[in-house]
Amino acid sequence: MVVGNGMIARRFSAFDDRDDILIFASGVSNSKENRASAFDREKKLVEESIASNENRLFVYFSTCSVTDPTEQGSRYVTHKLFLEEYIAGNCKNYLIIRASNVVGKTDNPHTVLNFFVNRIRNHEPFDVWQGATRNLIDVDDVYRIVTAYIGRGPGEWNQTINVANPYSVKPLDIVQAIEVQLGLKAQYRLIDKGEPFEIDTTKSAAVLQDQHADFQPKRYLKHLLQKYYE
Repeated sequence: MVVGNGMIARRFSAFDDRDDILIFASGVSNSKENRASAFDREKKLVEESIASNENRLFVYFSTCSVTDPTEQGSRYVTHKLFLEEYIAGNCKNYLIIRASNVVGKTDNPHTVLNFFVNRIRNHEPFDVWQGATRNLIDVDDVYRIVTAYIGRGPGEWNQTINVANPYSVKPLDIVQAIEVQLGLKAQYRLIDKGEPFEIDTTKSAAVLQDQHADFQPKRYLKHLLQKYYE
């Protein structure tokens, strides 16, 4: 069973007919969201989904932003941490997936690459945070990691997993790679803002290394842009 209809939910559509697993991918999609109604909707849907599927493995997509120092205390992070705790306390079997900046086919304007690509294509000015880092991961790699842990069985369940790229990149590097891919000049202003933060990718890297994935930052970023932004 899959709850949601966005990029991640679509990628996990193979689980639609599973009666032993629930993929919950219907959360608040904008980390800058402040409307109480949006958070209340997800909270209610999580509660209802757990109550009516108590015998299924509950796979919940959270965010690596919970460890981002610039996001501490934000409504989005507070909400995600609350739901993580609720799920851990109310599910017999669960996996909490803290995903980084997932990249794939989506119309969501709030994803990192969509934000930059749209600004550059529309010749709109924007700010680039010099001190920040962003962690980009292909939705196909997310699928590989999550399904690996699902398949390992109960002995690997009931834990929180950071599903992220072993390497983070600076926003300026992303913008410059997009300029090359699109053949357009971006109109941006560099500002002294943002902080880098570390993501422990030990668990996800172990899966991807077995599949010989290439995460060298420049090559991986180029691969993502060519794959999703032709």
